[in-house]
Amino acid sequence: MSRVGLKQLLGRSSEARALVDTLAQALGTAVVVEDAEGRLLHGERAGDEAARVPVTHGESGVGWVTGSHHAHAIARVLDHLVAREAEKKALGAEVLHLYRELNLIYSFSEKLAALLEVERVAALILQEARHLIVATDGVIMLLDEETGALTAVAAFGDEMPVLQGFRRGHGIVGTIAATGVGEIVNDVDRDPRRVTEHTEVKALIAAPLRVGERVTGVIALGSTMPMPYTAGELKLLNTLALQAATAIENARLFERTVQAAQERERLMALQQQTEIARAKLESELNLAARIQSALFPAELPRLPGYDLAARNRPARQCGGDYYDAIVVGHGAADRVLLCVADVSGKGLPASLVMSNMQATLRALLGREPSLTALAERASDLLFASTAPEKYVTAALVDLDPGTGAFRFVSAGHVDSLIVRADGDVVTLPSTGTPLGLMPPGLPFGEAEMTLERGDTLLLFSDGVTEAQNAADEEYGEARLVQCVRAAGGEPCAAVIDRIMASIDTFAGEAPQFDDITVLVARRG
Repeated sequence: MSRVGLKQLLGRSSEARALVDTLAQALGTAVVVEDAEGRLLHGERAGDEAARVPVTHGESGVGWVTGSHHAHAIARVLDHLVAREAEKKALGAEVLHLYRELNLIYSFSEKLAALLEVERVAALILQEARHLIVATDGVIMLLDEETGALTAVAAFGDEMPVLQGFRRGHGIVGTIAATGVGEIVNDVDRDPRRVTEHTEVKALIAAPLRVGERVTGVIALGSTMPMPYTAGELKLLNTLALQAATAIENARLFERTVQAAQERERLMALQQQTEIARAKLESELNLAARIQSALFPAELPRLPGYDLAARNRPARQCGGDYYDAIVVGHGAADRVLLCVADVSGKGLPASLVMSNMQATLRALLGREPSLTALAERASDLLFASTAPEKYVTAALVDLDPGTGAFRFVSAGHVDSLIVRADGDVVTLPSTGTPLGLMPPGLPFGEAEMTLERGDTLLLFSDGVTEAQNAADEEYGEARLVQCVRAAGGEPCAAVIDRIMASIDTFAGEAPQFDDITVLVARRG
């Protein structure tokens, strides 16, 4: 309660003096007014006063009125004037306090606007709250909406910063996070929601941080000494919390925006690196494809009485299929090795094994006494020089052009075919395991056949017969034979054109998933 003395009232207010004189005249009496210590403030002491009446404000005496029995009435008037003056003083003090609060809040808003980091924003909020509300401890906790956990991002003091285990709906702070309603707890020890016995905080005032209808955290101030927090202070804390919630949310959004921008920059840099690597790989694959294409014969041997043609179409830039036609020896007794091979797997790794196969076959040709010995030696070398999961299926034909007789070794390869001049079909099945698959010492079988005039020999990879359409149906051997029969006496290159076109028509929009290789030899 604001205290006002009679000296202040009578000293600066001529109206109060005039009112006392007017009343004294009306009552027909002279009065003397003294302060609480008996010092004369108004009138003249006569020494024969009949009564001495106290002037009070609340329960405190602020002076005396001395005079006749009418002095009591004048004393009550002064009581009223003192009370009104005290009210004016209290109101002025409250207005001044509110002005200071508004000024602090305005200044606080300007400071918040300059901060874009959550921890710095929270620290400033606690600093300003501490200036306005007495507290020994304080903390700002942010709510994880998914888990309900409350985590401190800023704090001061020795007690509240070390408290842990807060979550939505648990404890005093957790209740405020759940309800979104601020509270004053002036006796923490007696509150049943207290979550820890190891705190010296005696009084607590807390408000929710709200963004719209959503609670994002809690600001709490506490005192280790008894502290009667008031509704006015809670109202002030709610005002700060409203500003704090908006500022923290903006800081969070800014941080997310910065993180998103950094992530975009990282992804763009990664994409650029990927594009550079892709372009480099594309260039290397193109180079590998050119090198691989150079491994195929530039042209097939010209054999009197025979027509030869071959073609390879890889599923990727680099393939694992291989074909060759090599004349062995010189002179009238020359023989010809025809070969179609298929490396396990696809792409660049398969193409590397394919080049190994080509080099191995050409290095051994003419050095081994028979076709089976050639297959055995090639298998041993590939087994020693390639990974266990890499192997090669191959169809090898050792042809005597003069007689049409040939020896045939199939190392785990798809069946080869002879389409006779009369349309009959002879199947040439596998005679051994794939090259490089098994350890050395495994022998290969051999078949002997003769290519008569008008007969067509077909060596091909499984990419031909196993080509699929959108319904997952396979092209199959029957369609291949039908193409050869329909070609009649067309050149072998035209036969291959028919086969490729037939496969493409059958497959439709389905992608080519395996390398396709065909070698056609016809005896005229």
